[in-house]
Amino acid sequence: MEENTLTWLTHTVTYVTLFYISFVIAKLFFKLKNRKINIENELTIKDNVAFAVIATGYFIGTTIIFLGVLHGESHGLLTDVILILLYSIFGNFLLILSSIINEKIVFGKKFKFYREVIRDENVGTGFIEAANFIGSGLIIFGAISGRNINLFPEYGELGHYASDFLSLLFFWALGQIIIFVFLKVYKKIVSYDFIKEIQEDNNAIGIVYASILISVAFLYSFASKGDINSWETTLEDILYHLGLAIILLPLSRLFVEKVILPKSNLTDEIVNQEIPNKGAAILEAFAYIGSAIIISFCM
Repeated sequence: MEENTLTWLTHTVTYVTLFYISFVIAKLFFKLKNRKINIENELTIKDNVAFAVIATGYFIGTTIIFLGVLHGESHGLLTDVILILLYSIFGNFLLILSSIINEKIVFGKKFKFYREVIRDENVGTGFIEAANFIGSGLIIFGAISGRNINLFPEYGELGHYASDFLSLLFFWALGQIIIFVFLKVYKKIVSYDFIKEIQEDNNAIGIVYASILISVAFLYSFASKGDINSWETTLEDILYHLGLAIILLPLSRLFVEKVILPKSNLTDEIVNQEIPNKGAAILEAFAYIGSAIIISFCM
């Protein structure tokens, strides 16, 4: 067997094994987050779809974080192994922290995630929590997929690694603030009580809200990913992406409404009828996520 083939095989087996290890780490963090919940009972006895959606979203988020480490520059197999394990642990911690922020700050004290998901099995709430994990995973992906300016050059390569972790914290925190602001603005401009609709098991609203969260996180991730040669340039890119999002995401929704459903009103379909139209919600979600992808690849 040629040396290059052997090296490729060694790296592939190592990274796949690391993915399984990172998945086990993610499971431990997920169990810690839901330590008051019998996870197996919810998934297999109660067949709780809302909780299954949340679990799936969490593991998608951790997979995105793993891909973020692989997407970055390789530092040698041993160093890569250490970095993947460290980022898996730290990334899972940030996912859990993001979830707490989403539950306590974005939704407020009156909205009880545990009651909505475990007692009421509210799938709309499940979509939102899953989207929070996926969105936070995307934010972390952008922060770790490249190298940053060495803030501690006197410590050499160790200073570079420390700078990367500090950069991750900064971009994660900034991402949480941006998502919080976007969602607060969304709740102010819509013509319905978002929290009330979710509590009344309007799964269509959950789909729409989740798609907005993922769209904003995707744009932010795309703007912040890669090597950082200038903090000013990176922050400008983020502002450009989000500025376009403010303009184009609502226009995309309007376009979908007028072109695909010219005789209907999306808000009426999703809110103002006895059985909310989840199909219409999926179309609106496509408008947001599709626009986010187009904006990112056109910038």
